[in-house]
Amino acid sequence: MDFLEPFHMQIVGVAVALVAIVAAAAYFSSKKSKKGCLDPENFKQFKLGKKTQISHNVAKFRFELPTPTSVLGLPIGQHISCRGKDSQGEEVIKPYTPTTLDSDLGHFELVIKMYPQGRMSHHFREMRVGDYLAVKGPKACTSFSNVDIMELFLGRFKYQPGQVRAFGMLAGGSGITPMFQVARAILENPKDKTKVHLIYANVTHEDILLKEELDGLAANYPDRFKIYYVLNQPPEVWNGGVGFVSKEMIQAHCPAPAADIQILRCGPPPMNKAMAAHLDALEYSPEMQFQF
Repeated sequence: MDFLEPFHMQIVGVAVALVAIVAAAAYFSSKKSKKGCLDPENFKQFKLGKKTQISHNVAKFRFELPTPTSVLGLPIGQHISCRGKDSQGEEVIKPYTPTTLDSDLGHFELVIKMYPQGRMSHHFREMRVGDYLAVKGPKACTSFSNVDIMELFLGRFKYQPGQVRAFGMLAGGSGITPMFQVARAILENPKDKTKVHLIYANVTHEDILLKEELDGLAANYPDRFKIYYVLNQPPEVWNGGVGFVSKEMIQAHCPAPAADIQILRCGPPPMNKAMAAHLDALEYSPEMQFQF
């Protein structure tokens, strides 16, 4: 029977090779199936599948991807460019950050606050289910010498699990959307131990975006996610901050300056300017500060 041994070994070798080929094919097929739908150079059309009115001027827009298993393919912390038309019929392009991740298959969502005089706000206000939105991304950026400091200005922030011990986040109004995306990516990754401390400022309680989702993160990850709401015009019963975000609030609710922490901020220009001054006064170095 010894003469059968080489033949047997050949069969085993062929079987092993076939298994390897099938595994490789499955791997590359999987990688291919997860290729993002975005194009950084050209606008692509995405169909509005659902529009949910959250308040009088805020709505959640769910856009469909080509298949139920498609992913948008947007790196964490970056944004897309959306193209529409204003009330005069003129083209307008504005960046937005989805609140969904690539773990949300088959769709992506935008939470949009529509301002009365906003040019892109007009486009979203007029959108109906079945309409298409032109999108491209990730948003291309220009080269700067001090790339580290400018990363978030230009959409170049790419989050890597465990890159810092903790994030402090300062958000105002619709500036919550990139913060929410980054926070979700951190907290939903069981291997990521990064802590998140968020201060979120608005004018009134009704202006708070994604409150249910934010409170859900705080309840589900109490040891890793802390949120402190600040209102300029709070209701009679209110246990959060009052007025504008102050240096004292940042000291109390954000991690202290250290080499392994970063402070992210996103909000209206006056708030961004004030927050930059507060952070400088509190001795957060430029390398610790990033603005979306």
